Amino acid sequence: MYAVVARFNLLRVFLAGLLLFEGWPLAAALAQAEETSIENVRFEISADLIRIYYDLNAPIDKVHAVRLILRRENDASFTYRPLNITGDAGTIVFPGQKRRVVWEFTKEFPDGLSGDDFYFVVEAEYVEPEGMSPWIWIGGGVLVAGIVTLIALPGAEEPPIPPVTGFPVPPGRP
Repeated sequence: MYAVVARFNLLRVFLAGLLLFEGWPLAAALAQAEETSIENVRFEISADLIRIYYDLNAPIDKVHAVRLILRRENDASFTYRPLNITGDAGTIVFPGQKRRVVWEFTKEFPDGLSGDDFYFVVEAEYVEPEGMSPWIWIGGGVLVAGIVTLIALPGAEEPPIPPVTGFPVPPGRP
């Protein structure tokens, strides 16, 4: 009976450790819900370039996809997505201060832009890293725990092993 209780306690400790080990991907997935914000969007025009600056506030190790949109204050329906841009825009942008995007607007608007009511909207979205989903880790942990449970828990009571008999008594020593 003691052996059964000992095996059961060992199994409980093992499953608790497995739960802690397998639970970290879920905790990491929940931690990714931290907010991403864009602040201090400003721009300056020089010759045929427009430089757009912004601060991307988010956890430093999270990669973001950043999009740039040109809007007009007097025309709410006007939206334009610049094409000839370089710098901190696209699918791989790390958070930080004073991010910069350079737009060669004369390639898209050879005659320039008329008016002074333009502004830029910078949008950022967290990009999930490629790799295994946390749900795969959790499912694998459940599978391993199930297999260990089947192996470790005793099945039907086996009859005790009978003592070995029929061997002669060992000879005495001088």
